[in-house]
Amino acid sequence: MKISVAACMTISVDDKRWFVLRVRAGMEDEIFEKLTAKGYDVYLPRRRFDKHNRQQRVWVEKHAPLMPGYMFIVHPRKDRPVDDWREVVGDPHDPEIGIAGVLGPLKGHEGPLRIPAPVVEIIIEEEFGSVYDETAAGKRARGDTGREKLEYRFARGRRFQVDDGPFASFIAEVDKLTHDDRVIALIDIFGRMTPVEFDPDRLKDTPRTPGSKAA
Repeated sequence: MKISVAACMTISVDDKRWFVLRVRAGMEDEIFEKLTAKGYDVYLPRRRFDKHNRQQRVWVEKHAPLMPGYMFIVHPRKDRPVDDWREVVGDPHDPEIGIAGVLGPLKGHEGPLRIPAPVVEIIIEEEFGSVYDETAAGKRARGDTGREKLEYRFARGRRFQVDDGPFASFIAEVDKLTHDDRVIALIDIFGRMTPVEFDPDRLKDTPRTPGSKAA
């Protein structure tokens, strides 16, 4: 079975010896490129998200490793010994062998742990199906309705009580929802209405008095 993953590669999943490779966090992309250049089948699961560029005032789509410090690798590569990991991990007697930042395969009591191909296949299919895509486009592709629910609950002008944090018990009046589903609300601080950003879970309905109507 072959699966194409956006911004990744086309991988033959079946009939491969898959392992988890431990690498230094932050070096995943660099190591991925070096291993593929050597002819290895490597899969680096990625999540996608939107990030706000404050200078340009635009939202930019970004990606990052789904599991920082880990990736999947087929070992050995073609025409190489099954148990020889030196080309990947390195050899203390030969500094020219190995790839900087690679810590080695994930191991069990009997050596490197082999990962069943169906496990890798499921993760690839979920990435391809936008399961790990938290961008606005990804949410639309999945048909998520969470945004609509938030927009209904946190309509502009609605008032909530802050549940915890430095503004606990303050009354917050909703101004708007951010692109990443956080709430900008106005708080009365020393007589001045000041915008503060909240996680939706930190805002609860204001206490109601007998005969009052919901805000």
